[in-house]
Amino acid sequence: MVLIAYILFMAFIVLDFYLFRYFFRQFFDDADHFWECIKLDLRPDIISLFKGELLRDWEAEFRVGIFFFLCFIVLVIEFFILRGVF
Repeated sequence: MVLIAYILFMAFIVLDFYLFRYFFRQFFDDADHFWECIKLDLRPDIISLFKGELLRDWEAEFRVGIFFFLCFIVLVIEFFILRGVF
């Protein structure tokens, strides 16, 4: 039983790589776009407002938030599968 769980765990690691890469490509053009979104996400909204980039800041925050949320949901579902809930 432990061997099956170990094999399933390793399969999930491979699956995660491809799923996270798919999510990444859906939300971001390339790695530079991702880091730009992270930079905008960490910048306070009031500064973005004064720079005239508030809507761009909100879009970047939304992209990063949904990306991390989807990755987290995949990990939670895999955890429940390994725990035997499903």
